[in-house]
Formats: sequence, structure tokens, C-alpha cells
Amino acid sequence: MPELICPRCRHQGQQHRWWAHRHDGVICPRCHLTERITEVLDDGTGRVSPALLPLHEAIRTQPRPDAGLVWLVGNRHVSPLLADLATGRLPLSHESLNDHPSPQSAAHLRDLLVQHKILEQRDRYLVQFEAWLSRTLASVEPAEDRELISRFATGHSLRLRERATQEPLTPGLVDRPQHEINSAKAFLAWLRDHDVTPAACAQAQIDTWIATGSTSRQGTRAFITWGAGDGAFPRGLSVPYNVQVARRRKPARGTFDHDQRLRLLRDILDPTTDYILRDRAAFIILILFARPLAHITALGIDDLALNNHEVRISIDRPQEPVLVPDPFAPVLRDHALSRGPRNIEANRSSPWLFPGNRPGQHIHAKHLKNHLSRYGIEVTRTHLAVLRTLAQEMPPAATALSLANDAV
Repeated sequence: MPELICPRCRHQGQQHRWWAHRHDGVICPRCHLTERITEVLDDGTGRVSPALLPLHEAIRTQPRPDAGLVWLVGNRHVSPLLADLATGRLPLSHESLNDHPSPQSAAHLRDLLVQHKILEQRDRYLVQFEAWLSRTLASVEPAEDRELISRFATGHSLRLRERATQEPLTPGLVDRPQHEINSAKAFLAWLRDHDVTPAACAQAQIDTWIATGSTSRQGTRAFITWGAGDGAFPRGLSVPYNVQVARRRKPARGTFDHDQRLRLLRDILDPTTDYILRDRAAFIILILFARPLAHITALGIDDLALNNHEVRISIDRPQEPVLVPDPFAPVLRDHALSRGPRNIEANRSSPWLFPGNRPGQHIHAKHLKNHLSRYGIEVTRTHLAVLRTLAQEMPPAATALSLANDAV
């Protein structure tokens, strides 16, 4: 196939879907992207919105213009949302993005706006919680229930905001209030279905609610306790612990002994196995140093020190970095030098050892857990506790020596 020459920038390349026909010829993907993003970010005066100039420049100059076009053109929510922000139809604020009907598109754009200092930096999980809460409250009917859950949720929001001023939030800190708010929503709907108002709720209704559902209904305890103090529920109500439901919980998974540990590490080091490089690196830190996934995903690229002769990893700051023994060091080195994805709308200059798909964010622990589970490894809390114990019994250097001896 003959190569085309872009009439605007003189770029030369083979035509594919993102070359575009214009009056002056067939323009290349980069000129196509520049044209589209300039149109989308027009503030109504024929120029790019001044507030969004940093975003315009970043998207226009990203390393992979085809990826930018996929995001800008392929996602039906992105261009209208950008246009609304550029023209002022939507205020350029976190709150505007919280209420957007496409949460994933809004969250991705929020990360870009924060990354390029157009929006102020806010705690990642606090922002996600507030956006989730806005959508959740909008779905509650009738209005009396919505107002009651809103008052209950206010306490959670204030506590999370206060906590976020002291240290970064974690998924676990947000999961609990989300569960309790969802439980409150479900309980109020159940009461309505049984023609009972919160003020008329009796202990018998709570006992039936708990006895006829799963363990997730235990999350109602915080709401009912709060409601009794708020005056929404009668005083003296309590949530019983459902022993019958508790017996249905799955038992802990099996053990992970030393031989299994060595066998998995051998597979990880074997270049003929199916593990991708990122997963090899994550497994090494998980099994060799027995770190939980939430800790692994939050490691920064600066937590891995590389030089010509060795690799050291900062597992527990402020303690000294730990030497990564051979043959594991080359895997971590290779991963650090080839992290991905790093295009503009993802992580072109990510500070994380394990970048995610969203700008400026590391991969989520749940996403990594699901991905690692595809290899047949159960990454559960019980499993991690066993791994941690094994790691204490056998240091990384001793494990490396065992693998070397086994290969002889």
C-alpha cells in the first residue's frame, strides 16, 4: 500500500481509519486529532477555552494520536461533556462531574483535568465516594426516604473528608460506608413494601429483615442505630446477629506450602509461561515479600531503586530498601523500564510502579486481583495471611537459593 503525505504537517505513513479526508487532502491522525479537539474545546468565540488550554495541548501532542481519537470520537460521552465544560454550560468543577450520567467517562476526564492542574487535586477515593453518593441519592424514592438517607450519609461524608485531610483514603475506608448506605436504602424499600414507615418500625420487622436475607443485611445496624438517635426510628431497636446465615459462609481456602510457593515462582521466572511481565512483577512482590495487593498497587516507581548491579525495593518506609535477589531482580527491572499503559489519557509519565488505565492513577487492587486470579491463584485475605507467614519463615534470599539449588 503506497504511503500518504499529510498536506498539513508533511507526516508520511500508510492510510488507516484515522486518516481523514479534507478539502486540502487526506490529513494524518495527529492533524485529525488537533482539528477535532480544537473544535470540541471551542468556547463559542472560535478559540479554545483558555481554562482548557493545558488539556488541549496535552491531547494534541500525545504520543499516540490514534488512541486520542478513539477516546475522543469512539466514546459518545466525551466530546459533549468537553464541549459543555468549554462553553460554560457546565461549570468546570468536581461537582459537575459528580452528577454526569456516564460515571466512567466523567471519572476519566476528572483525572485528566487534575493531572493538568485544571481542577484542584482531591483524594481519589473521596471523589469517587461523593460521585457515587450523588447517583445513589438520586435513585432513592420517595423523597422522604431520600432525605433520610442523605442525612445518614452526611456523617459518612464528613468523616471521610476529615480522614482525607490526614492521610490518603483506601478502598476499604470507602467500601464500608457505601455498604451501609446501600443497606439503608434496601431496608427502607423493604419497609415500604411491607407498608411500614421508619417511625412505626418495630423490633419484629428488623428481626424478619435480618432472618430472611443474606449477611449483607447486617450493614443495616449502623443506619438503625443512627436513626434511633436522630428520631427517625423508635429507640431501643437492635440488629441481631444472624447465626443461621453466618453458617453459610464459605470456609477458608486451603494452604499454600513452601513447595507450592517455589513452584509458582519457578513458573513466574520461566519465559515460556503465559504470565505477562506486569503480573510476573506483582507475583514476585506478593509471594517473595508477602505484601498485600493494596500495598503493591500503591508502590511508586521511586520505591524501586535500580543501578547497574542490583535492584532494591522500599517495602516498608521509612525502613531501608530491601535487596531483591537474583533471579527476581531482572523481572522487576524489566517491568520498571517498560511500564504501561502510558499514553496521554492513561499514564504517559506515571509515578506508579503499576500504572492503571486512568490518568495519574495506579492500577486498582481489585482489578489486579481479578487479573492474577486468571492464573489459578486464589488471592484472598486468608491466602495472603499464609503467604505472609511463609515469607517470615523463609526470607527472599533463602528462597532464591532454594530455586538455584533446585535447578542444579
